[in-house]
Amino acid sequence: MTVQQKIYKTEAVVLKHFAFGEADYLLTLYTPNAGRLKAVAKGARRVKSKLGGHLEPLMRTSFLITSGYNLDTINQAEVLEGHRSVREDLDKLSLAIYMMELVDAITPEEQANYPIYRLLTETMRSLADDDSPLLMSYFQLRLLGYSGFMPELYRCVECAAVLEAGHHRFAPNQGGSLCDSCHPLNVAVIPLSVDTLKVLRFLQKEEYTGMVERLHLEQGTLVELERLLETMLRHVLDREVKGSRFRDQVAQGVNWDSAPTLTAINAKR
Repeated sequence: MTVQQKIYKTEAVVLKHFAFGEADYLLTLYTPNAGRLKAVAKGARRVKSKLGGHLEPLMRTSFLITSGYNLDTINQAEVLEGHRSVREDLDKLSLAIYMMELVDAITPEEQANYPIYRLLTETMRSLADDDSPLLMSYFQLRLLGYSGFMPELYRCVECAAVLEAGHHRFAPNQGGSLCDSCHPLNVAVIPLSVDTLKVLRFLQKEEYTGMVERLHLEQGTLVELERLLETMLRHVLDREVKGSRFRDQVAQGVNWDSAPTLTAINAKR
């Protein structure tokens, strides 16, 4: 009995791709209705391929795909958003690669999560348009929340008491804040100032466009916020994503070629 193959159309953000076989690409895509999935683009690495220019990481692309027993196959592809301004700015490129790797690492395969898709596409547009230092913190916190790991910011995770004004602590492996009275044994904690707690709550409630992007913070608060979210993500993922090292190298001024390709960046990481 012949099984009829299903052909479907979807847009997706290309999270990454790898050389596959003699001339193919194996892509990891994030779609609005099916979540993260893999598909092969046959012959895409050939010079004359019509697919090649539409499959680069960071792109939002419209795909026509045939479902397969082991791997789906990409038949057609057309770029919807290429994010050229991001790809040509090394600082923004490093942040975008970091975002793609976070989504790839934290999401289960073939499980729909439209809020994550919307977060990814909207953050990419914001990254192209502005340089707010809060953009990545907003993305990290919302990604944690949409993945089911939003940290507790209003009650103590140990005793459930409402947090009063003061200098609290944060316990990543317990998923949130600790009050001044609780000191659980063998639990790693990091400082959590009043200002950082307020900012986290603000990022949790407000939309980026129009609200978060206009917020200006002291450098110390930004550093504490970044350290806390990075620590939380490392705990959730049980590892550090490669893109964080590349992002830090770019921020520290490590010498790169003037216009590095994504292939060269992946090799150097």
